[in-house]
Formats: sequence, structure tokens, C-alpha cells
Amino acid sequence: MPTPAVSEAIPAIRRAPWWLMLPCLCGLVFAQGLEFGQALFQWMESKYGIAARERAEDLQQLITRYSQAQEQEKLEKVNDFFNAVDYASDWAQWDHKDYWATPFEVLGVNSADCEDYALSKFFTLISMGVPEEKLRITYVKAVELNEAHMVLAYYPSPEVEPLILDNLKGSIRPAGDRGDLVPVYSFNGTALWVAVNRLEGKRVGGADRLSRWKSFQKKLQEQMGG
Repeated sequence: MPTPAVSEAIPAIRRAPWWLMLPCLCGLVFAQGLEFGQALFQWMESKYGIAARERAEDLQQLITRYSQAQEQEKLEKVNDFFNAVDYASDWAQWDHKDYWATPFEVLGVNSADCEDYALSKFFTLISMGVPEEKLRITYVKAVELNEAHMVLAYYPSPEVEPLILDNLKGSIRPAGDRGDLVPVYSFNGTALWVAVNRLEGKRVGGADRLSRWKSFQKKLQEQMGG
């Protein structure tokens, strides 16, 4: 779940139409796609077992098979792939209040919480060639659960209502259909935005302001042998 500071801020955020909170064009793409190699597969098998290695190989095959597909099909395949992973809270799986698991850790233990689903989908879609500027990892309040939550938003173009990839609802739906979610802030590898009012998201700086995001990317690089 999100950090206490984010959770405390959520009740103050008004409900905002997501498609009016336009993402800015951010120039260079900094988040790196997933890389697979024998070192990674051996690490997966050694740490988590043969079944985990096979799940990582399945992910590699998914990326390879659908890299030339239309973006809508990529979204659907990736959303389905990771939503098939069991849900487990950070406390239950990692004995930690707020742990961001990489896609390989998710496949290793075959479980995830909301951040893990969103981050895994984000990096997999980048690996399949979806431009990063179309993707934003978004913290929201899940109204029905009355708690903080994370989803992945996909913008076909800057002025178009985004589609929401979420583990709470299996189907990919436009943001306007998700009245159960209230946006708080979003980020990708190049920028961070905050929902400042009902009409817009304000860019407040680079994503490196999120120390957890920097630590996550470093950990992912190490797991891939970088």
C-alpha cells in the first residue's frame, strides 16, 4: 500500500475526470525495459525454484510473441498475465509495510499487491514497445475499499481519456467508467504529477524525487545483471 504521507493526503483530493488531467510531453524516456538472460533465469531458479524460472520464461515469451501486436492487444495480454498472479499484502508476503516487488520477484513468489501489479505491467509494456509517455503509474483512492491503491493508466494520445489497467477489475476500462477511483498523483520514468484540482495534474518535478522509485529501478537492474 502507499506510504502514510500519501494515504493521509488522499481524503483531501477531490474527484477529478482523469482525461482532463493531461500528461505533459516529457521528452526522453528513462525507464528501461526488462532484459532476460541465463544469469537472470539461474537466479530465479536458485532463489525461488524451477516453477518461478518457468514463469519468467513465460513472460519473456509473452513479450516476444506480442511485441509487434497492436497496443490494445498488448495491454490486454499483459493485464491478463499479471492479474492471474495471486494477491498478497506486503505484510503477508514480505513482512514489510510497503515493499515494491519487481516483476521478477512477483513471478518468483507468484503473488503481488497493487503496486506490484502496476509496476510489473508498466515495465512489461515498455519492453513490448509501448512508449513510456503513454504510461503513468497512478496512485488513487479506491472508494469502495476506502483505502489507497495503485493502477496503471494508458493514454492513447495526450488529449484522450486514459484506459485503466487494474487488478481490482479484470477488464481494461476508460477512466471515466471508474468512478470508484480518485486520482492522487502519478509518475513514470521522466516526471511526477500531482492532482491539484478537479481539472488538471500539475507537473512538480522529475520522478527521481520519489526515492522509492529510484531504489526500485536500481534493484531491478541488479536482478537483470546490470
